[in-house]
Amino acid sequence: MTKRSNSRYRKTGLFLNRLLQVALFTGFTLVMLSSFHHTTPVPHAEMAVHFRVYVHGEPLELKKKYKNPFGELFEISRLRFYVGQITPVYSDSGLRPPVRSLYHLIDLSDSLSTNMVIPVRAGTCRGIQFLLGVDSVDQSQGAQTGALDPALGMFWTWNSGYQTFKMEGYSPSSTQPAHLVAYHIGGYRYPYNTVWKIRINTTDDEEFRITKENKITIEIPMELDYFFDGETPLHIGETPACTTPGELAWKISENVVGSFKGVSLTKNP
Repeated sequence: MTKRSNSRYRKTGLFLNRLLQVALFTGFTLVMLSSFHHTTPVPHAEMAVHFRVYVHGEPLELKKKYKNPFGELFEISRLRFYVGQITPVYSDSGLRPPVRSLYHLIDLSDSLSTNMVIPVRAGTCRGIQFLLGVDSVDQSQGAQTGALDPALGMFWTWNSGYQTFKMEGYSPSSTQPAHLVAYHIGGYRYPYNTVWKIRINTTDDEEFRITKENKITIEIPMELDYFFDGETPLHIGETPACTTPGELAWKISENVVGSFKGVSLTKNP
């Protein structure tokens, strides 16, 4: 065998030896990472969330007569809105990435829809954060299923997408046929995007802890007095309806955001 052949075989042997070392190191690293993963699991827990709608501080009753802050009589027959990406606001290490939360359609005619249990990371918290409406990424996918099923009456068209908020009812102050009131608020395109990320802290930034053992129910109240008397005062006699995307829908969506005031906590037994 020539010297050139010996050199070639020697180089091949060194290469195979190096390859074996890399493979052994990679395997050892994967085993260690797997072991670490199993010994230090990410702590998960559950958080119950309850959305409630109020008028003058009292729970809303559908088809009951009320007066708004401007003295206009009204009654509500339907009230719905979308929420998603629900997560606690953590105080121990900032806002952690949430466990994937599906969209929920809050429908005041269905009490079960106003309550939900969300999987979350255990930790110390001081509030809650959620998306009001349907994110533009999901809007661009058109009609979908589940809570986003068009049969639920919250989908306009592929171009206009999903409504964020819907309120229907009656008021003698309305100039619409049969004195109807209709606020169908939607639109996700700039500059009149009606989808909002809402963050609400507890009163005085009171901290609370969520663990597997310490289950918490968070009530998120929506006060319709603030909806009518909001950033844009909403007089039924002047604006009894809004059913298309645009500047008015965007302004009314600001009022919807402003109607969420504070959260309250209940420790579950």
